[in-house]
Amino acid sequence: MLVRVIGASMLSIGLLGVFLYTATFFGLLRIVDQDLLVRATVYAIAVGILAVISILGYLALTAPVQHLKVNRGGGR
Repeated sequence: MLVRVIGASMLSIGLLGVFLYTATFFGLLRIVDQDLLVRATVYAIAVGILAVISILGYLALTAPVQHLKVNRGGGR
């Protein structure tokens, strides 16, 4: 039950955020300066991409090493 409440809250907040961002971006609402909005968006995208790269690097660095057994001729 709690999972559904959290999911509904996330969905509602996400949709509200998309609406407010779009309305502000196109000048329908004057919540934030449009230049600041664009700068913050570019910053968030760059930080998100760099965070994904960092997480992938961390996972590659800390992944357990798998030793493969190679059959180099003769035998089974």
